[in-house]
This record gives sequence, structure tokens and C-alpha cells, in this order.
Amino acid sequence: MWVADDVGRTYDCSILLRRSQRLVLSGAEMLQTGTLPTILVVEDYTDTQQMLKLLLEDSGFRVLTATTGNDALALAHRDIDLVLTDFSLPDMTGPNVVRRLRQINARLKYVPTIVLTAFDGGEYRNRAFEAGCDAFIVKPPNFDSLLVIIDRLLRTKQTPQQALVN
Repeated sequence: MWVADDVGRTYDCSILLRRSQRLVLSGAEMLQTGTLPTILVVEDYTDTQQMLKLLLEDSGFRVLTATTGNDALALAHRDIDLVLTDFSLPDMTGPNVVRRLRQINARLKYVPTIVLTAFDGGEYRNRAFEAGCDAFIVKPPNFDSLLVIIDRLLRTKQTPQQALVN
């Protein structure tokens, strides 16, 4: 599969789809209620956004999408279990999206975040981690590895009540 952005660059990536496989994910509440975890995907390239949405939904997640940082901020009131954001968005950086989401909604302070980006430099990693992001993945991602990281982050996610005890 290849994906082209509007500048004409193309990216090669291999994707293994397992339609029958569902991840057993995090938290006693999700397991007890059968609630599907919700992932907010913030990505300005439509092809990449739709590919991530399809693959995540096929893996058992609910997916919300946003094309810009401001679109993501408009979804801050929604029930979000994880944020997956591109680093470079048209109106702000992914780390700034994370900071602002956490300012708007205190519950999002405890939501795990992943930055997915074509930028591989240490300065970008540092900016992401300084903003409180939990993982930094360079595009194109290995989807199986991305699922492992998402699963780990959701399993270890703290609720505000748990954070007060720790």
C-alpha cells in the first residue's frame, strides 16, 4: 500500500489486517462494561487519517477524528481514552494539542497520548515528552507495534482517583 500527501511525497507501508482479532483492553471498567476504548486520531492528511481509523476500528476501538488541532480541541468534551496525534498540524503542533486538551478538560490530564510523525529528530521527541506525551512513533508505523503500545498505555492508564492515591 502507498499513501501520497498533497505535496506529492509518497510513503510505503505494509499492513497486516486481522479481521477476527480483537484486543482485550484496559481497565476493569472497560472489561466489566464491555465499553470499547475511544481513540482520538488527530491527523491532517486524509489518507493517513482514514487508514488509521479503519485499522483501529478493525482492531476493536471507537475512533474520533480531527484534521486540525482546533478540531481536536472541539472534541475535548467527549469521552476519550487515548490521543494519537501527528506532530505537525496546520494550526499547531501535536504536543500543543495535548497541552491544550489537558487544560480544557481535567479528565484528559490522565489520558495517554502518542505522537505519530515523519520527524525523527531528538528535538521533536523532547518537545513531545515535555508536553507529557507517553510515546513517540516515526511514520510509517508498524501497525502491530502501534497496537502493542496502545494496549500497554490503555492497560496502565490511571484515573484521576488512582493518581490521587499514588
